[in-house]
Amino acid sequence: MVSLVALLWGLAALLSGTRGTHVPLPISEVKGSLERISTELASKYNMSIAIAFYSESPALGFSADAPGDVAVAAGFTDSGMGMGTPTRAALPDDLYVWGSITKMFTGPAVLELVTKGVISLDDPISLHVDPLLQKLNGTTLEDKFGPAIHAVQIHHLLHMVSGVGDYDGEAYATAQFGNRTRDFSPIDILGDYVHPELDPPNTRQRYCSTNYILLGLALANHLGDGNWGSYDQKTVIPKALQRLFNRSTFVNHGTCEDHTPVHGFIESYSTASIPRQDVWNVSCAGGWTAGNYVGSVGDVARYTYDLYNVADPRIVSQENVERMINFTAPQSGRPGPAFKFYGMGTFNLDWSIGAPVNFPNFPLPHQNGSYTAYGHVGDTYGYQSQTTYNPKYDFVITVATNIESSSQAQPAEATCLTYHTLAAKIEGRRPNQCNFTVPEHFIGICSCERP
Repeated sequence: MVSLVALLWGLAALLSGTRGTHVPLPISEVKGSLERISTELASKYNMSIAIAFYSESPALGFSADAPGDVAVAAGFTDSGMGMGTPTRAALPDDLYVWGSITKMFTGPAVLELVTKGVISLDDPISLHVDPLLQKLNGTTLEDKFGPAIHAVQIHHLLHMVSGVGDYDGEAYATAQFGNRTRDFSPIDILGDYVHPELDPPNTRQRYCSTNYILLGLALANHLGDGNWGSYDQKTVIPKALQRLFNRSTFVNHGTCEDHTPVHGFIESYSTASIPRQDVWNVSCAGGWTAGNYVGSVGDVARYTYDLYNVADPRIVSQENVERMINFTAPQSGRPGPAFKFYGMGTFNLDWSIGAPVNFPNFPLPHQNGSYTAYGHVGDTYGYQSQTTYNPKYDFVITVATNIESSSQAQPAEATCLTYHTLAAKIEGRRPNQCNFTVPEHFIGICSCERP
């Protein structure tokens, strides 16, 4: 059977002419473009920013042995949005806090257990979490949510259609900022900050980090030694690749100051009222398997490529990649065509490279094969980021910033500008003139015109 990924690859090749007609991409030109864009945006948003590019595409002149691999940085890591004192210049290998990009590790780890027959996508989550809860505190998920929780299955959680409420709101933020150094465990979060009432599963797609905490507990039940903290989140990375991620970490304990020199500055938070401030001395545990990854922009770019690249996915099987990029879950409430925004551990990011988006109704961007992009975004206290794979050109663009703006525009704007700059070089033409705007929060419009 021809795989969905292979079909996407073939379609992309047709839409772009043929892969053989692409112009090889000198890495020096990539670096120069990234440096220009990062410098421009660091000044525009008053932030530190790191941007990475990664590709092994032969059509672009790269290979696994000689990849296109470059990272740049601009701005200062100890200031942002008028806060702090700019004394330490940003470096390409600085460690950033990536928030929800952690879900790109958690989702694949679950899917690998599916492949091994340990978990079924149709299993109720209680089947895989209750044994661990019984060991830890003698409870079950039914004690928290009632019998309705038994209808919530593994695939519902992966696909953001579980009906479980999110912990990440006013009460949790108030507690975290009232006790800045406290590391809230997944047991604390489930017990105190998730509403017990459930919506029916598989009727509404709604972004919810609690889903990926529950999946983390399922992973810990099978891969840990009876305690959530014993689960090694790096196990999803094949051992042959782990040496390349030796500076990456998943934080269970400690403030961000303990793990990175990069301060994080918050302008506003999407789900809570938090004053402008530096959050460097706040716990970096970040919702555990939903948001606790800390690493360099280069590490994230390489991992993203290894996860999604169409020729040789290395983190999970091709079948599981297809599951991850299947954006077909039901969507909530909005009239008109639905924008399917989430697969499994993966965001549909077409809009960030130019796919048309009609606010407030969201047509399906994948109807336009010229603009196919997927990966994940991160929005956590003081830090916002995005990592994006484009199958048309077989490259990754990864962006990390040390601010949390109200629009969450800066990572996607960097992606928009970088993608169209590099696409023009690959196609041997003058670059588009691009602008990026965010009509609401997060999802924006990358609008470009050819000169």
